[in-house]
Amino acid sequence: MVLHGKRILVTRAKAQASALSLKIKELGGIPIEMPLITCKEISDKTAINYFLSSLHTYDWLVFTSKNGIDFFFQELTNLNGSIVLPSSCKIAVVGKKTEEVLISYEIKADLIPEYYVAESLLESLLKVVKKGEKVLIPRGNLARNVIPEGLRNQNIDVTDLDVYETVVEKNSKEQLYNFIKYEKIDIVTFTSSSTVDNFVQLLEGTDWRNYIGKIMFASIGPITTETMLKHELPVHTEPKNYTIDDMLRSIADKLKEE
Repeated sequence: MVLHGKRILVTRAKAQASALSLKIKELGGIPIEMPLITCKEISDKTAINYFLSSLHTYDWLVFTSKNGIDFFFQELTNLNGSIVLPSSCKIAVVGKKTEEVLISYEIKADLIPEYYVAESLLESLLKVVKKGEKVLIPRGNLARNVIPEGLRNQNIDVTDLDVYETVVEKNSKEQLYNFIKYEKIDIVTFTSSSTVDNFVQLLEGTDWRNYIGKIMFASIGPITTETMLKHELPVHTEPKNYTIDDMLRSIADKLKEE
């Protein structure tokens, strides 16, 4: 099998980890799930309910993650009892996987960028969002500001609405450190900048960097890679297309070289 029984650390939030783990198993790898982040609903619903009640005044909904979609529709259902969107709302998503999540709610995206990163989505939005239109971006509290800032720079009315909160799984610290120190993992996968930040934050105060010489670090795309380099982590592989499937293929290709 292409992953040759390699022990692969899955750092995604628990709700998303199983899909990646299943793919790793199918390719002959051994997934080790250790979510470094947890995504929770926002406790104070005041802002969420206000803006969802005003949804009919928006022309565009922009989704940049699976979590953004799931928590948005959860809150919409809690408020209105359904996931029905105003017919005036056009929808943009950051990539193919995000589109698939939207389709699971029987809703179709109006805009998907050529490249599955926020910068490409911003470029696509700037071509179609008209002056005077309003944009709502449901997202997490740690989401990047590339899209809202880029739109505001062009005098577009943007609301970036936190519909979920990302928190660090601090209970994983000792286990993660031991896995690294005692060579219990072969590959670490990072699927977002936040997982990289939390990986480093979690291990702060230990000598973990002394033990990573034999570990392969895999990035899902350029933004995650940039964060890895910021933390002085090696980047052994990054796919040309920024999806889970392509990241695993890039890992397999890297293993062939060894």
